[in-house]
Amino acid sequence: METEHEICKRYEAEFAAIAALDRRYYLTPSASLDERREYAARKTQLEKMRSRFYAELAMCREPGVSHFRRCRSFIRSSRRSGTHPA
Repeated sequence: METEHEICKRYEAEFAAIAALDRRYYLTPSASLDERREYAARKTQLEKMRSRFYAELAMCREPGVSHFRRCRSFIRSSRRSGTHPA
């Protein structure tokens, strides 16, 4: 099974390629009909890629860990104990 780092590395190039195409599209002052169709298709492709990416990440995480979030309890406990200037 791949690690989280390996999964991220594998998807990094794919996301970067789409971002480069989108940047070029955004800088085009007057996009043609074909360019607009390609952009719309990329948005659909991007959503599918994101779904696969998140699903693969979920499989490699420990059971019970559904998402990462910032832990603020350490900051609060440090302030209460007086070790952190107010």
